[in-house]
Amino acid sequence: MMRNPARLAILLGSVACIAGGCTTTSAGAAAGEPNRTITGTATGAATGIPDTATISLGAESRGATATEALAANAKSVQGVIDAMQFVGVKKSEIQTSNVSLFPTFDQKGRITGYTVSTRMSAKSHDIPNAGKIIDAAAQLAGDDLRVDNVALSIEDTGPVVQAARRRAVRAAHDQASELARAAGVRLGPVRTIVEPRGSTPAVHALQADAAFSTRQAIPISAGTQDLEITVKVIYGIA
Repeated sequence: MMRNPARLAILLGSVACIAGGCTTTSAGAAAGEPNRTITGTATGAATGIPDTATISLGAESRGATATEALAANAKSVQGVIDAMQFVGVKKSEIQTSNVSLFPTFDQKGRITGYTVSTRMSAKSHDIPNAGKIIDAAAQLAGDDLRVDNVALSIEDTGPVVQAARRRAVRAAHDQASELARAAGVRLGPVRTIVEPRGSTPAVHALQADAAFSTRQAIPISAGTQDLEITVKVIYGIA
């Protein structure tokens, strides 16, 4: 009687497992390598000189009626606009941001008049002479003039960002190398680099909320601004 070769092989295999034990390993697990990485996180900073002044200003006018207040405000606002253009601000760089009309009341809650407030912003690329905008506006708008703030910024931040980014990547590499030496391993190639968004230059502002009336332009100094970039670099372990 012939024996079935396949059945015989199965039986022999079963005997071998019973005698020595069996281990099952998937092909993917056998070929896979542990995900060993080192992460370096660092911030790089660079300094630039502001080249743009954005002046937030406007006019606040009062009148016995809403019509009177609106007319007075329109005259003052036009004076501010004329003054800014007179000292060299381009029309395209003057923008109205807010117009409001509201009543004023006495202690008994009765309306005593109306107030109209108009706010606008103007850009100047001549920071040392940006104070002339405020001075000229004060001459034409008088006591109706209001100045909210002067914000200095860098219009083209590209070169400053690039410098900060390079410093951040170098610092992250130095950190990861130090970690690798401390762990007794060698730093491998870069796996990923991530740069969180939202790094912006700091804004330095001259705050003012009172009316201006001066014969001499307010001096404005550009100073410097710092910009920071943070990067996260993941390296493999060689």
